[in-house]
Amino acid sequence: MKQKIKISASSNKMQWLYSQDWEYYDYGDCKRHLQIIFPYRPQMRKDDKYPLILFIPGSAWHKQEMYNDIPQYSLLAERGFVFAAMEYRESDLAVFPAQIEDVYNALKFIPSIADNFHIDTTRIFLMGNSSGGHIAMMSVLFNAHGLCNALPKISGVICESGSTDLLICAKENLPSWMKIRPSAVLLGVDKIEGHEELAKRASCAMYISENIELPPILLMHSEYDPIVSVENSRTLYERLVASRHNVFYYELEENDAHGGAVFYDSEILDIIQEFCRKYGKNSGGRK
Repeated sequence: MKQKIKISASSNKMQWLYSQDWEYYDYGDCKRHLQIIFPYRPQMRKDDKYPLILFIPGSAWHKQEMYNDIPQYSLLAERGFVFAAMEYRESDLAVFPAQIEDVYNALKFIPSIADNFHIDTTRIFLMGNSSGGHIAMMSVLFNAHGLCNALPKISGVICESGSTDLLICAKENLPSWMKIRPSAVLLGVDKIEGHEELAKRASCAMYISENIELPPILLMHSEYDPIVSVENSRTLYERLVASRHNVFYYELEENDAHGGAVFYDSEILDIIQEFCRKYGKNSGGRK
């Protein structure tokens, strides 16, 4: 029997496309890449522009898995963001602060592909989870103090489950299969004990003061995170507030997730979208 079906959905609804393995820098002994997930509509115009989220994935600063979370990243592309997940040099190859140099080189590369992916280079956000959150925060702090190559204007930072205080991380229990603490490998030492000053210099707290300019910051952390203690985000938030910086903190009550699907729940994505909408043009970081 011949039948007709009337569908009310628009053919111009926001969709997403994925472009794989864009090399942003060749260090000679290793090449680093971006995975780019970007908004798409059949009727897109050449002058349509979308804000960029440069995402720094968590990996305990070791080699990152760059492909498994593409479906989750696409949820932000569907909301009108170009999402570029960056591969950075793992601590086994290069100790801190090499990863900040990677952020600089990734951002330096972005203008060369901006037209390809409809990127608005005046609206750039850094986002990271776990060790990636640490790198995102340290990048803007180093930049504020002139300790790295100058970054382009950053509209905001989104730090999820960030391991932002290596001394707090040093108090956490190691899994039985892990022989050396990841933060120690990041610093090029065999343990944090005896190298506390080095750990402080690779943590956020010592760089936060009233006399620096920071972009707005959005922090998120699960209350019972079993991998990176929630105290990382609580103490970071308190320090930023005390120094009169523009910071928002959301704690996932009675939740024990460390990254993963919960951070791509629609309620969380709404918060991220609103943060980026609010600060996409006016990036004032001082309260």
